[in-house]
Amino acid sequence: MDFTLSEEQQMMQRLTRDICSDYGLEYWREKDEAEEFPHEIWDDLTEAGFMGLTVPQEYGGEGLGMEEVAAVGLALGRNGGGVSGPNLLTLGPVFGGISLNEHGNEEQKERWLPEVADGAVISLGLTEPDAGLDTAGIKTTAERDGDEYVLNGTKIWTTGAHVSDYIVTLARTSPMGDGSRHEGISLFVVPTDNDGITTNKIDKLSMRCLGSCEVVFDDVRVSEDTLLGEEDRGFYHVLGTLNTERITWSAIPLAAGELALDLAVDYAGEREAFERPIGKNQGVQFPLAESKIELETAKLMIYKAASLYDAGEDCSMEANAAKFMGARTGFKACDQAVQTLGGMGFANEYHVERLFRDVRLARVAPVSDELVKAFVGSNVLGLPRSY
Repeated sequence: MDFTLSEEQQMMQRLTRDICSDYGLEYWREKDEAEEFPHEIWDDLTEAGFMGLTVPQEYGGEGLGMEEVAAVGLALGRNGGGVSGPNLLTLGPVFGGISLNEHGNEEQKERWLPEVADGAVISLGLTEPDAGLDTAGIKTTAERDGDEYVLNGTKIWTTGAHVSDYIVTLARTSPMGDGSRHEGISLFVVPTDNDGITTNKIDKLSMRCLGSCEVVFDDVRVSEDTLLGEEDRGFYHVLGTLNTERITWSAIPLAAGELALDLAVDYAGEREAFERPIGKNQGVQFPLAESKIELETAKLMIYKAASLYDAGEDCSMEANAAKFMGARTGFKACDQAVQTLGGMGFANEYHVERLFRDVRLARVAPVSDELVKAFVGSNVLGLPRSY
């Protein structure tokens, strides 16, 4: 076992820090307040090759894997990006690079993967108002009409849809019958400039600069060559993408926790009360030390899940465990940062309140703590299904 990042991975983290030096905490606070997508850092990350991390070299990308996505994401979050910064990687290397490279045919790869490497924004149209996390319960339909499909339905919480070039969309191509609920669902790459698409941003608590949207498909026509993989097998196609999303979403809250911990440590070392730095008090120091221990431990599971995925092995348990622990430890670190700063922890100028707001999302999405435990209980421990 080798617990050391490769020289290339370390170089990528250094390059990420260099990029982040132009986009500090004030940048992210301004984007949060304006609810404005961070196009500037997106463009710089694209120029550095990071949006093409998982795109094979023959299509203009870097040809790397989830270890590199995790390494860049952790550096991007800790060096100012918090939750929103590393989440940009889901809109490029994960929803774009992974989905298209795993399930696209040669023509589709040649068509779309170079766009991903060049910075096309790719959203994932998965969640629906009635289905929630029950992906098999989606109601959006895609009916074949000659050499086209006609999409109708509504997606919700589609991150970045208002600025996306494409939405990788799940839709039901066959009615739900007596067989598996997971059959009859297909995966499409839907250009957002198609007629009939309406996108509305949702007012929300956290991650405001990326925007989460309701997307309505009203007789949206797409050509048959936008079908990704096999018709009626889209649910199974998207499972691999969801594992990589879990890995990315384990790094996202963990990095935010590391950033919050850094801010809390700096404050505890400088703030004096009762004629001594507050960081000298065990009541302040020990919880911060505990967060450091927990964050470093959770990080090991992130890299284990990523390395298993890159090796072509099943990483479902590890990806879910990494997501669970990344969210838990990241939230705890942000909560402790607020506690350390006391009243100033609620002041915008100290930034930890934004990290606290943002990181809470990771315990609900893209998969909740409860569904992770349900997966482990039934699929790993072999207990009866709870849902």
